[in-house]
Amino acid sequence: MTPIGLEMTANAPTFEQRRSTAEALVDSTQSITVAPPVAFQVFMLTRGPDYTCEALVDLVSLDPSLTATILRLCNSVIFRGRGVSSLREAVLRIGNGVIAEKAMSITVGRLLAVRKTDYCPDPNAVWRHSVQTALACRYLSSYCERTRWDPDLTFTAGLLHDIGKMAINSAPSADTTRILQISTERHIERADAELEVLGADHAEIGGLILERWNLPTEIVQGVRFHHAPEFDGPGLANLVHVANQCAKVHAGSKSWEDFKAGLHPFALDQLQLSLPTVEACWADVLHDMDAIESFMWS
Repeated sequence: MTPIGLEMTANAPTFEQRRSTAEALVDSTQSITVAPPVAFQVFMLTRGPDYTCEALVDLVSLDPSLTATILRLCNSVIFRGRGVSSLREAVLRIGNGVIAEKAMSITVGRLLAVRKTDYCPDPNAVWRHSVQTALACRYLSSYCERTRWDPDLTFTAGLLHDIGKMAINSAPSADTTRILQISTERHIERADAELEVLGADHAEIGGLILERWNLPTEIVQGVRFHHAPEFDGPGLANLVHVANQCAKVHAGSKSWEDFKAGLHPFALDQLQLSLPTVEACWADVLHDMDAIESFMWS
């Protein structure tokens, strides 16, 4: 069913057309795995009430590179660790929740380490933006009075909000060049240019990918509608939208006036958040980001 008002103009593709386009693009790219990476399975496991430490260790162990990185993290100065030589010790030392969050951050970094193109000239910047958005989601969610979300859920939604860009980055170069041209010449959002050229934007494509990976509906919808949060009611898309705008403003060294100008109307009201609260949370985001980057790029 098409959400009321989704078609902004008479010529805009319908919801069904957008989904069909997204499916064709995802099916045609080799950059996205059919099955979800181990870290996504870890996330789903840790959301259940009855999992064991052994089950978590067994699952992470399926990814040797992830195992090695988590051991390195546990022995790093961030956790003042030393001498932790097994994954089980690492889980017991830093906790299941931290393991799941770090596994997701590391894995998304891999997924977004796509080839450099005109559409994605700096893959590291895409990863950095995704992690900043995730951290902002987690901090801001604790101040949302209307809805109490699981912090792990909000972090994951923010982390994955731009995953649809992976598929677009593998689209024909003529299409991605045209997207950039339209966005630049008309001074419109990249997502609007994607919709015009491809028939779907990275938000719709990302939502489809996560839907196929059987992630929770709240995350799927939060990603799918983060550029149009009005179609998610009071859902997670509002939080992802606000957090995304924070990260975009910071990356461009813009002011909080620019942040307000780029926000969808009523997004802060929907979350019952004030601008001073958002600004205060962003200071926490930058503090955490420094620690994450010092580890990832050391």
